[in-house]
Amino acid sequence: MATLGSSNPQARYSTGAIVLHWLIALALAFQLALGFSMPKNASGFALFQLHKSVGVTILVLTLLRLVWRLTHRPPAAVEGGFQGFLAKAVHTLLYVFMIGAPLTGWALVSTDATGIPTLLYGTIPWPHLPLPAGLNEPLEETHELLAWIGLALVVLHLAGALRHQLLLKDGLLRRIGPGGSAWAAGLLALLVVALYFGTGMRISSWVMANGGYRPETHQQAEANVVPAAAPVLAAPAPGDTPTPTDSATDAAAGPPPTWTIQPGGRLGFSVGSGDDSYRGSFSDWSGTITFDPDHPETADIRIEVRLASASLGDATQDEMLQGGDFFASAANPTATWRSTSVRQTGPNRYSASGTLSLKGVSKPQSLTFTLSGADLRRHVEGSASIDRNAFGVGTGESAAGLAGSVSLSFAFDAVGRAQ
Repeated sequence: MATLGSSNPQARYSTGAIVLHWLIALALAFQLALGFSMPKNASGFALFQLHKSVGVTILVLTLLRLVWRLTHRPPAAVEGGFQGFLAKAVHTLLYVFMIGAPLTGWALVSTDATGIPTLLYGTIPWPHLPLPAGLNEPLEETHELLAWIGLALVVLHLAGALRHQLLLKDGLLRRIGPGGSAWAAGLLALLVVALYFGTGMRISSWVMANGGYRPETHQQAEANVVPAAAPVLAAPAPGDTPTPTDSATDAAAGPPPTWTIQPGGRLGFSVGSGDDSYRGSFSDWSGTITFDPDHPETADIRIEVRLASASLGDATQDEMLQGGDFFASAANPTATWRSTSVRQTGPNRYSASGTLSLKGVSKPQSLTFTLSGADLRRHVEGSASIDRNAFGVGTGESAAGLAGSVSLSFAFDAVGRAQ
């Protein structure tokens, strides 16, 4: 048997093999913990996307490891017999797992009826495999079974390493330790174990605390959405009555001012999904407003929204929004709301009825808003509740868990010009 000293190059794995070994080990620890602990409903969407990205990374690293093994001769086995056979079997099955699990996951995503696109780490498009949808259920069962088998193989691999280091005391860990150090290998192995349990505990605590994990990207999107304080605007407060119109004043009133929407306004939306919700915003929208706050019945308001500007703060979800199940923005680039009547419901509070045209469908749609400021400089805040099903928005399985009502909120400054 070869001596495990640094003077014998075949006593240790090559530097490339050592680097790939530990990168794969760390990625596997994170991936297994992520897969077992992440929510399986819509609240785990971003984690599911990360799970796919890490899976592809493991597949690529494993293939590189195989190529490296074929071109760089590994050290000789340290023992034969049944123990040697068992060690080789575990190693071989680990390779089968590290290739089979990502491939079944890739096939599983490719056959899912929702057709959710894959963007590796939210940036690199990853294609779907041309497989029949009927394979989805058996692929899901196979993928889950492989995950449990992989976890068992990792435990066996660690147990074998501990046996050599603590019982046989043959210095086996030096073969895979950076710089030939068994201590370095042991610390890295502890890091792998800590990463597995730490990742699982962290995700589980988030799920329990929030009723479903909300990724930072969604939290960032929330920051760009108008606070949903508008429910108080949905109806007149107790005791409020519409302001009466004086006919003499009407006769004396001139044409209503036209208003220019100032940059920096916000148009946000949110929709419930179980105990969680998705929040996003439109970045490209405009309007023409003719409106006299004292004579709202003369108002003429038109708002146009570019649907392609919708964002939830996640590239994959944003791509889904533009698809046929949701906005179908390629065929229906804009949504338009046009007022038909506006009435005052209280001091600086208004209710507007109108028509919303979205995705080739036109339906009555009301909204409420308040004004602050004075004269020809006003700040506007308002809200609306939209029945997405009435417009065919969210028709596929990917929308099955979403609430039927979408909350819209808006805020902007406007400068008026007397006609």
